[in-house]
Amino acid sequence: MTRCVVLGGGPAGDVAALHAAQRGAEVVLIEERELGGTCLNRGCIPTKSLLATADVFRKIDHAAAYGIEVPRPKINVPAMLARKNDIVMTMRRGVEGACERKRVRVVEGHGILDGGDVVVGDERISYDTLIICVGTAPKGLPFADMTHERIMTSDDILDLEVIPKSLTIIGGGVIGCEFASLYATLGTSVTVIEALPRILAGIDARIVSQFQTLMEAQGVTFRTGTGVSAISAKGTHTTTVLEDGAKVEGEYLLVAVGRAPLTRGIGLEESGIELDERGWIVVDPLLATASPNIFAAGDCIGGLQLAHLASAEGARAVDNALGIEVRPMDRTVVPSCIYTHPEIAAVGLSEETAKARGLEVQVTQTRFRGNGKALAEGESDGVASLVLEKGSGIILGATVMGVHAVEVIHEIGVAMSDGLTGEELGEIIHAHPTVSELIMDTAQHSMKLAPYLS
Repeated sequence: MTRCVVLGGGPAGDVAALHAAQRGAEVVLIEERELGGTCLNRGCIPTKSLLATADVFRKIDHAAAYGIEVPRPKINVPAMLARKNDIVMTMRRGVEGACERKRVRVVEGHGILDGGDVVVGDERISYDTLIICVGTAPKGLPFADMTHERIMTSDDILDLEVIPKSLTIIGGGVIGCEFASLYATLGTSVTVIEALPRILAGIDARIVSQFQTLMEAQGVTFRTGTGVSAISAKGTHTTTVLEDGAKVEGEYLLVAVGRAPLTRGIGLEESGIELDERGWIVVDPLLATASPNIFAAGDCIGGLQLAHLASAEGARAVDNALGIEVRPMDRTVVPSCIYTHPEIAAVGLSEETAKARGLEVQVTQTRFRGNGKALAEGESDGVASLVLEKGSGIILGATVMGVHAVEVIHEIGVAMSDGLTGEELGEIIHAHPTVSELIMDTAQHSMKLAPYLS
């Protein structure tokens, strides 16, 4: 029986361990913190739990628009955090139970590669194949006192026991925008600072522009195209000095400038594994490292840092390592989801990325305000954008902003995987009324055949 050791128990590692056990390997999973990694304990799950509270708060706060008269709601922060923690614990126990059922031996501790083994405390664990899935941690800023109680990372803010009157967020990426959406809904005055010319780099520029306008209407202030030169915290406030000399005051400050791989100091380079200049593990298309029998998956190899991609990589790394259905990792169809209000989801190529590859494209957009289900839910803000290859009509990608966008995006992913054209997608009968029929409308609109649009 092949001995497979998995280093790291996040979305890549726990899936790798469970998949290896299903493939008949003898598996040891090493994790120094909680099973489930960042996603389950300090990322995807707790943030979405808090955002769900914000969604309920928003609905109640606007209940009059639905014909319901109620007093303005109040947030019970301890109860909100307790709910979040209960959900995290439920999910974590699910991972623990799966490992127990599949006879994956879980070793708690800090694993270090040494002479062909992984050492955890006093235990030396040998392997035939090793899958490294050590993940990442939030980056700080060198000129900020990251130990100060009012200067937080995305880990710290999950346990903030107050709703701040004001919050400064440095970083206008996915993490920064999700927390901006959360706290703006709860009544916080939020300022987002982004060094790049626009927020949410990599998302369709026209949709980002519309999204920013909607966020500004919710009270969020954006300062783009300027970096930060200094941060200080004194008393009950923080001060952020921008490179243009302006100052931004806030009760609390969230540093959301990205994440760094946890690859240093665990014996990787000494074991012949190559790291790039930023510390990401270098792998080939099969997810193999430069060291024999050692593969890597998940956020620690760089690229898109998405839990679902990490899980797919973990399973693919195992199959390749065990010589089962060996094939390169395919990242052609990977949905990206942003859980703001409104939600944003994308898959495949945007208009910008397609043109950068030299492709001629046809882009079609439809708006949520013409969708009966979205109107009924009081969520008419949004747009769906479909990118087709000009001539063939093959679907290259899509971006959807609006209610249920993170659910709707998957049918476009399936259509892309099957090589469908816009015309073929438009011919598929969708239920009415649904938000997802907006995708059918958009596909038909690309053919000038949408009854109410073309």
